[in-house]
Amino acid sequence: MRYRVFFIALMWALGAAAQEHHDWEDQSVVGIHKLPYHATLVLPTHKSANPEVTSLNGKWAFCWSPDPEHRPVDFYRADYDESGWSKIDVPGNWQTQGYGKPIYTNMSYPFKKEPPYVTREPAKHFYSYDHRNPVGSYVCEFLLDKKESDKAYFLHFAGVKSAMYVWVNGQKVGYSQNSMSPAEFDVTPYVQSGRNRLAVEVYRWSDGSYLEDQDMFRLSGIYRSVDLWTRPLVHLSDYKLETRLSADHQQAQVVLRAKVRNMGKKAAKSQEVRLTFEGKEYTVKVPVVRPDSEQEVEVMCGVDRPQLWSAERPYLYPVAVSLLKGSKVTERFANHVGVRTVEIKGDVLLVNGQPVKLRGVNRHEHHPQTGRYVDEATMRRDLELMKQGNVNMVRTSHYPNDPLWYELCDRYGIYVMDEANNETHAYGLGNHFFGDDTTWRTAFVDRATSLVARDKNHPSVIFWSMGNESIAGTNVQAMVDTVRAMDDTRVVYCDTDREKSDVYDDGYLPPARFEQLLEQQRSQRPVMMREYAHAMGNSLGNFREYWDIIYRYPGAVGAAIWDWVDQGLKTNNPNLTCSPDDFAYGGDFGDQPNDGPFCCNGVVDPDRKPHPHYYEMQKVYQPLDFRQVNDRELQIVSHESFTELTAYDYKYVYLAEGIPVDSGWVTPDNRGELTLPGYRGPSDDVCCNIYACLPETTLWAPKGFAVAREQFVCKRPQSVYINFAEHARVDRQGNAVSVSADGVQAAFDERGALVSWKQHGVEQLAQPLAPYFWKPANDNQKRNAYGRKCAPWRTAADNRTLTQVAVEERPGSAVKVTYQLQLPDVSANLTLTYEVGGSGVAVAMDYRPTAQTPERMPKFGMHLGLPLSKSLIEWQGRGPQENYCDRKTGSFVGRYQLPLKQFQVDYIAPQDNANRTDVDWCRFGDVHVSFAEKDCLGQFRAWNYTEETLERAQHPADLTPCGYINVNLDSEVYGVGGNDSWGADTLDEYQPDARQPKHFAFTLSVR
Repeated sequence: MRYRVFFIALMWALGAAAQEHHDWEDQSVVGIHKLPYHATLVLPTHKSANPEVTSLNGKWAFCWSPDPEHRPVDFYRADYDESGWSKIDVPGNWQTQGYGKPIYTNMSYPFKKEPPYVTREPAKHFYSYDHRNPVGSYVCEFLLDKKESDKAYFLHFAGVKSAMYVWVNGQKVGYSQNSMSPAEFDVTPYVQSGRNRLAVEVYRWSDGSYLEDQDMFRLSGIYRSVDLWTRPLVHLSDYKLETRLSADHQQAQVVLRAKVRNMGKKAAKSQEVRLTFEGKEYTVKVPVVRPDSEQEVEVMCGVDRPQLWSAERPYLYPVAVSLLKGSKVTERFANHVGVRTVEIKGDVLLVNGQPVKLRGVNRHEHHPQTGRYVDEATMRRDLELMKQGNVNMVRTSHYPNDPLWYELCDRYGIYVMDEANNETHAYGLGNHFFGDDTTWRTAFVDRATSLVARDKNHPSVIFWSMGNESIAGTNVQAMVDTVRAMDDTRVVYCDTDREKSDVYDDGYLPPARFEQLLEQQRSQRPVMMREYAHAMGNSLGNFREYWDIIYRYPGAVGAAIWDWVDQGLKTNNPNLTCSPDDFAYGGDFGDQPNDGPFCCNGVVDPDRKPHPHYYEMQKVYQPLDFRQVNDRELQIVSHESFTELTAYDYKYVYLAEGIPVDSGWVTPDNRGELTLPGYRGPSDDVCCNIYACLPETTLWAPKGFAVAREQFVCKRPQSVYINFAEHARVDRQGNAVSVSADGVQAAFDERGALVSWKQHGVEQLAQPLAPYFWKPANDNQKRNAYGRKCAPWRTAADNRTLTQVAVEERPGSAVKVTYQLQLPDVSANLTLTYEVGGSGVAVAMDYRPTAQTPERMPKFGMHLGLPLSKSLIEWQGRGPQENYCDRKTGSFVGRYQLPLKQFQVDYIAPQDNANRTDVDWCRFGDVHVSFAEKDCLGQFRAWNYTEETLERAQHPADLTPCGYINVNLDSEVYGVGGNDSWGADTLDEYQPDARQPKHFAFTLSVR
């Protein structure tokens, strides 16, 4: 080992690192001349005001090379002319700015697997076959008014992917990998007064990429901030803020441990470290610090009756950490402290001594235009939406995030699982290939060290995660030991080596299996699903079922949805093959290999517009539930640990026939019960909505925002029928029947389709009304057995055969036309019954299976086409957002109106969408559909394209309009599913059972 280290150092000194030996293909090299990791010294929102920090962000000169052999080898020279180069934004990824291709893979490496090498020959279809590790060469200049002899100068890179070399004024400074953590270099010997030249050579892949196999777009470049720090030769190299809380929570201690480093040539004397807390100053003298050494000191202060930090009440004490020489402050950093404890007792996770449930999401750092670089406004929007969606926990999947994220989580109130930049998924979960290979230990421990060293001062961080879908074995143990030695105040989490984890993890379990696991682990240790409820496309079914279980078991910590935001891109990349108006996903850049749209799993889209299932998450995650005691009394059930019920204002709204008619405010009694005034109006269709609202504006929502809500049905409407006909005429041509009745004309073909429907001579149909049992798949169903299991139903209606037609003319009543049909594709029978009367057409479907009928059907209902002129849609039912039988908790019954374009949902990857459930009636312009039997409410969907177009489309731009409104009217529709998107089926109770008889009825009229 000594010889190897000497050899690498010699090669570095000779400038021959790029010949036979590559630092970026050597797992033992994680950095050269890189300074130790340390805490984020100053809060990111205060950084611009700190006199020590000069931002180097902006336009840099840039040259992209397809491989190391074609890079400008000597571009770092002080006399190199890069005036002909392009300009690139720093921070930013080069692929999102037009250089090379973004590559999206879930777990496949985009280069040949042969660790530690990343330039061996891959399959010919790989992008990396002709682009064997692209290189980005960056140059920027900065001015230093005067280089001061009593100052030290540091370059701080917050994040560079995947590996980089750094030069200043033509002199090599160092090397770094571990791309999601900072790299800091002492550039004091290299900077000069006046103009300085910074050159950075970034490699797309390195041996570190084997430990960065995360499910995301693989992008590269200097994607986080670059800063020049000008500091005293004697300065604070690191500090840790820790809080200790008494058992009764009445006393707290704030402990500052600070390291003072001396980079001068003389011993540093008369130094002091000061902690400023609540206006008081606490100071400790620093022992003499000899040259090129450090001293650590501790400052402590007490707090009586402290206000505690939690996600519910994120109280922060502002603090300042200062270094003084004599009475002069030489450095001062603004920070904050949250007083809180995190511990496990038995199988329960406690924050400040109270059990908490973590309502979580996984969040990749993603922006649709800038890729891995996420600006502050977008971070704040994420947090607003999370808090409004009742999320209280975020997992930084699967790497340390930008430092600003943690400050904002502290302020907004979010529990954080902070995760090491460690995933080796392609080698298997819990693999020992890397897990027991000691030559990789330095790299794994480096990732654990950088995680804790940087983020240790954030109260929001309650977990240290050793990574995701990675290793088991001795290297995990080394990571855990390192973390515990650095910080023992938080929970250690490991998903692939469970024996080393404080919490038992499993992911993507369906509700029943999750409950079984909780039974098995009862009283042993807490259980959490760090990933569950895969929210790909139209998803998040059976979400309520998970939380019924979590609230039932004290040992269930919670779970985190996969994931927060769709990773779609809208960039100026010239390789884009889809419409620039669409979000691009894997393969849209001609990138190989790729995993298509599997990166689109969010509850919000890339622009942070909530998907329909966001509102299901919001409802199920709400911190309060309401239970009906009787007609007028409700019981409030709290899932919070630190918030009184009286912290909210409670509003009730009565709706009659879907329209608000009465509202007011009520106050809970000391038992947590609300007494409502009741509604005495004339309507037979009454609901009551109850809301728990914010009494004041917060950082994340305005006054009056509802954090919890519920709806109770008070009365249900009666059945609706069509009017009888005064005069009727029937014309029959074989099995085709035409009926005229008081201004209504209806024509039926030989197999029972309503092919024409006129009222007062105006045709209402653009396409016939006919039985239809097929539903296009959503993303979950594209990847399970749905298509095979339900395949016979795709053609079942088209291939129906007629058994009998009966016409019943009843004077003074509606004309009744009945078609007896067989469905040979599925061995079932169907009866269609129409009644034509003075106000419209009543339709009924009756279905009878046989012993040979398949078990499941996609849907039970009909479809028709209506003119585009009727594209304003109104309905009374659940809404306003799309909802399905297994995802409707968050959609309340009401009266809603939307234009067709807003009614349908354009998922990034087109799929089934737009359903509305529990519908009394719907209206398209003046065409009114009443689901006539209230014990069997209807469902409907509407699009301006056909199912065939939807199933062929790869992007929304492919959804060619069909020229009419394609409407589906149904009594049952297959649920969206929500466990995972690679095989899990919709739960049985949300699949239409084709073995059971079915009845469906509605009326068509013009109003």
